[in-house]
Amino acid sequence: MSFILHFLLGCCLLASARATCNVCNAVNNLTCYSLNQTQACDANNLPTGLPFSCPTDYVCVSGSNGVICEPEASAASEADCQECNMCDTTNTFACTGTSSFALCLGTDTLQDSVGTCADGYVCNINDTQICGLPADGIMPTCSYADDSTNSSTTSAPPTTTAPSTSNPTTYCAAVQSEGRFAVGTDADTTCHQYILCSLVSGSWEGQTYTCPGSLYFSNATSLCVAAMPSTCSTSVSSTTSTTVAPTTSNPAAYCAAMMSQGYYPVGTDSSTTCHQYIYCFLLSGTWSGEMYTCPGSLYYNSSSKICASALPSTCSTTVASLTLNGVALE
Repeated sequence: MSFILHFLLGCCLLASARATCNVCNAVNNLTCYSLNQTQACDANNLPTGLPFSCPTDYVCVSGSNGVICEPEASAASEADCQECNMCDTTNTFACTGTSSFALCLGTDTLQDSVGTCADGYVCNINDTQICGLPADGIMPTCSYADDSTNSSTTSAPPTTTAPSTSNPTTYCAAVQSEGRFAVGTDADTTCHQYILCSLVSGSWEGQTYTCPGSLYFSNATSLCVAAMPSTCSTSVSSTTSTTVAPTTSNPAAYCAAMMSQGYYPVGTDSSTTCHQYIYCFLLSGTWSGEMYTCPGSLYYNSSSKICASALPSTCSTTVASLTLNGVALE
């Protein structure tokens, strides 16, 4: 009887530890973002900014002493977010909330993506269809204490309009992340500039800077560099915004939103868009795209980036919506 009580107590403690994922700890105003990453919280007690990694072989633990990194050998069972924000074994997706997920696109890193499960379904990193029913024994990988803080992932997809860089403080308040960010894509002007965002006394502040001489700002390295970044255009002014919505039905506008060369999925409909993919490329300083359809009855797999016979998990009926870089997949 004593063994059973201790076992149940241990299960409760483990469940409690996992449940504190993405919950700000008032002691040091931090939260556990993943198994071995921490994240800062803003003045509204919400997680924000880029996650920070614990030292090698350390895990994130949230407790009475605040959020701290502890040696994995002694604190493995107490670690929070044990599989949250972690890409699955196929590098297809990662659970980011009780019923939300993000694409990994064949990498072990979350991409700028937001996916939602169908009503009543929860995200599980080991589920081949991404989302499953608790009634069938599928438990959520990420059990947040209050998913209302992630309301943007459980309702309508986020807007496709990027925050304007004309006002650096407003821009920083929108991105809510400390660091340096590119101002625009005009090779003659804004490609030489960057915005430095910082959180000061709970408020976001921004300042625009210009790289010295003829150097360009590189978003990839967050440094001023001699080589012009591939995102910079010599033919299109950064002050001219497109009037075409960046949807997958317009490959060029879609790729302008992606701003990265490669192959990307079109949608989640198993009978139509799941057979298609878009190839994005930079041509004469302007982003262009071409849409292709897999031959026969093959589907496009966003992880392996090839056409395959198996229906991708992103095309499951358990998935309600999916966006990539702010573009809603059809």
